[in-house]
Amino acid sequence: MADISLASELINIIPAAVFFKSADGRYLGCNSAFEAATGIRKADMLGKTAEEIWPKDLAAAYRAEDEALLRSHGIQTYETQAAYADGSRHEAVVYRTTFSNPDGSPGGIIGVAWDVTDRNQAARALRDQLCFIEQLADTIPSPAFFKDPEGRYLGCNRAFELFCGLKREDIVGKTLFDIWPPDRAQIYNAADEALLKAPGSQSYEAPIRYADGTDHDVIFHRATFKKADGSLGGIVGVFWDITERKRAERALRRSEERFRRIVENAPFGVLVTDANDTMVFANRRFAELFHYHPEQIATLEDWRALAYPDPHYRLEVTTQTASDIEALRSGALQTPPAREVRVVCGDGIVRDIEVVATVEDDLIYSVYNDVTERNRAEQALRDVLQAEALHDPLTALFNRRYLGQALEREFSRAARSGETVSVIMGDIDHFKKINDTFGHDCGDRVLQSIARQLNTHSRRGDIACRYGGEEFTLLLPNAALDIASERADRLREAIRDLSLSCNGQAIGRVTMSFGVATFPQHGDTPEKVLKAADDALMRAKTTGRDRVVSAGLFLPAT
Repeated sequence: MADISLASELINIIPAAVFFKSADGRYLGCNSAFEAATGIRKADMLGKTAEEIWPKDLAAAYRAEDEALLRSHGIQTYETQAAYADGSRHEAVVYRTTFSNPDGSPGGIIGVAWDVTDRNQAARALRDQLCFIEQLADTIPSPAFFKDPEGRYLGCNRAFELFCGLKREDIVGKTLFDIWPPDRAQIYNAADEALLKAPGSQSYEAPIRYADGTDHDVIFHRATFKKADGSLGGIVGVFWDITERKRAERALRRSEERFRRIVENAPFGVLVTDANDTMVFANRRFAELFHYHPEQIATLEDWRALAYPDPHYRLEVTTQTASDIEALRSGALQTPPAREVRVVCGDGIVRDIEVVATVEDDLIYSVYNDVTERNRAEQALRDVLQAEALHDPLTALFNRRYLGQALEREFSRAARSGETVSVIMGDIDHFKKINDTFGHDCGDRVLQSIARQLNTHSRRGDIACRYGGEEFTLLLPNAALDIASERADRLREAIRDLSLSCNGQAIGRVTMSFGVATFPQHGDTPEKVLKAADDALMRAKTTGRDRVVSAGLFLPAT
């Protein structure tokens, strides 16, 4: 009997739904996960058939699968739908097999069902995302490709197919030497080897021959990428055809007016200055972006004084710009760096601007791109991630990590101002019994109900945290011991008065025990006060539970 009981307990703690059927399709038993998912108690399903329990369409499917398995006497694995207690239908993978009676006759079927709804949704989302990425790549007009560390092409976009004169299926899996003439393959391979030896990014200009036999000047932008495990995945690259741009640049040197017509309509601000810091040209977008009239910025010095009114910051920006220009002229910098600056605009708005300065002959070309909204979006994302890292996902209360930060902050403030800080620690009485009796889903609902009570009974400025498991902590700035104890007692009574139920079944009265400690009365550091409150909580537990106990007097070291 002990072996049977142990086996039953082991089956009961399996998180997947487990069930047993007789050879004629009647349920012989199930585990707790099966009950929790279906909302049907074991006692109510014993002896029932699928037709008596499930929706008609599911019952018919289950019956057909049972008959197929009983005929084959093997192992059956398939994906199907399952009806849940809340009326929803989930996707599940079912593993089933037959078992025999002691006399060798067919005994029935034992099955295990795993909910794969989330996994399947994620897989579909991933397939959709990959399809979107592939389509997005195909809309890029510039040839793009990626290859593994051995130089085999893993993929490319449509522009790359046109450039090569080959179909994607004829490119994937091939190396440079399979596609290009030997002289060009050697050049490209040398660039690959240099990038793989020093993983990072690579940008360079080179001549290249298209499939139609024409020669073009292009800029390669290539970088290594990593796999999910952090190992080197290969190289991704894209190149822009700059043949026409170079022709235009040569033409622009012969015709300033032609240059003005092209740059004037650029979507980014352009400023051209000479070696004497004279403003030679500013396009329309430059004026629209910064909202200064031409007469306000007659000289580069005027522009800098308005754009960077703080003299220290102005010096920092001008020094960095001068250093970049000198490095570009000397050849120390091959690629113009992108610098981000804060510009005070004529409309009073401070904008984040990305500036790229290039040097040609005696002219400096500065391109200004507004990245304010991008930076705000990135900061908003960082704020969301930070908030998630400091909250308990089940109760939405602050977590233990945030409590540690708050304790240090509030104790430092109290030490400077001579105020008090109280800590209340609470623990749900007999919480394990709730989990064992009603299941962990019901236990989670109890924790959420307690969390709502903590928020309801918190003042503005109080900090409610889930300390761990069924234990909670309230941090009460500027609250004396008597006030904190009274607050804890009101909270204790409110929790006692809760009427909690789960899946239609009353849970019964839930109580909590509390320990209270105050700075500096019970400790001169957050750790000591927290320990004092925890000790008081333990006394509340050992002296009967459902009560509030204050910490003992703290005697500082002499």
